[in-house]
Amino acid sequence: MGMLSPRLSRTGAGITFFVGVGVFALAASFFVGATRRLAERFGLLSDAHAAADAVLVTLRWIGLPLLGLAFFLAWTLVYIGLWWSHPHAAFTGLAAAPRFADFFYYAVSTAFISPPGDIFAHSRGARSATMIEMLTGFGLLATYLSSFVDWRPGAAKDEQST
Repeated sequence: MGMLSPRLSRTGAGITFFVGVGVFALAASFFVGATRRLAERFGLLSDAHAAADAVLVTLRWIGLPLLGLAFFLAWTLVYIGLWWSHPHAAFTGLAAAPRFADFFYYAVSTAFISPPGDIFAHSRGARSATMIEMLTGFGLLATYLSSFVDWRPGAAKDEQST
């Protein structure tokens, strides 16, 4: 994604934003449909447990790399949309016609709580989006890392005794 070099005009940014939103809406509808079909197969579980298990199985099926790419692309679209609405005020450090890769670079760097030093969020909307992405990225990373720890009290004792 970082090697995509087409430059975005203001019109191109608007088209990219709306096409991207449409693609994400289509992907979300496929996700919901796949999750519902899978939840129907879990007939022995209650509706809430079946839905939760179906979501987790579908997320495992998609895989962590594609989920990460979707997260980065979603934030890339947010930043393109912000630049499209206010091209002169949203960011400083961008060319007059920035590349798609510039927004992707900003989104990936910000997700790891290390915004780039050459592109700055200038408007209140861009700064708010940057802060929200940092908090979301930190929350997702913390959730992922906590999945490697068994938080139940006494779980290690129970396993040793059997």
